[in-house]
Amino acid sequence: MKIVSPPEENIDQDEDIFDGVERLPNPVAPPQRRLIVKRAGHSITRKIPKPVVLVDTREQLPFNFTGLSNWIDGTKRQKLNVGDYSVQQMEGLLALERKSLTDLITTLMQRRKRFLKSCERLAQYRWRALLVEASYEDIKSPYDEELNTKAHPNAISGLLDAVEARFGIPIIYTSRYRSLAEEKAASWLSKHFTYWYLEKNGFGRVLQEGDL
Repeated sequence: MKIVSPPEENIDQDEDIFDGVERLPNPVAPPQRRLIVKRAGHSITRKIPKPVVLVDTREQLPFNFTGLSNWIDGTKRQKLNVGDYSVQQMEGLLALERKSLTDLITTLMQRRKRFLKSCERLAQYRWRALLVEASYEDIKSPYDEELNTKAHPNAISGLLDAVEARFGIPIIYTSRYRSLAEEKAASWLSKHFTYWYLEKNGFGRVLQEGDL
């Protein structure tokens, strides 16, 4: 098996092995163009506004979506009934809950009843999701000392699967790299808004005819 690895001093716990080749994460930059919308072969992208993201006032260290202006038109702090993020005009339809790995483990192990109650409320929204600032590999790997927990990875992954099955809440695994988690949130919020806007304004719930 061929192993390609950087110099020893650059190796850290974030490296992965794919198809027998060891690599460090190296994500490409997020797209800079708008989400393209066409009708009859012609772009109507400029007719479609970008969403203003609502950030719950209780959210600590929130995403600000800097550098993602191709998707997001700005943010506004507002108390949300459910979730940490929503979109202006969609407050009663869309909710995104965000959890860091530390917060996720603490919530599932120590504040489970409260968390399940919040899941019940989240499940009432037409579009909802739980965004985890960690990959599935992070969830399934032994937790280091900084997480200060005796929780077993199988317990956490199993609980997340149960939440998704019980409440119909999609679990979005992202990354412990904040910029990647933020990009994923922006993409999710932007696309849900765009489809909603198109449908609401008589364009049909499709970006391009015959495609998505």
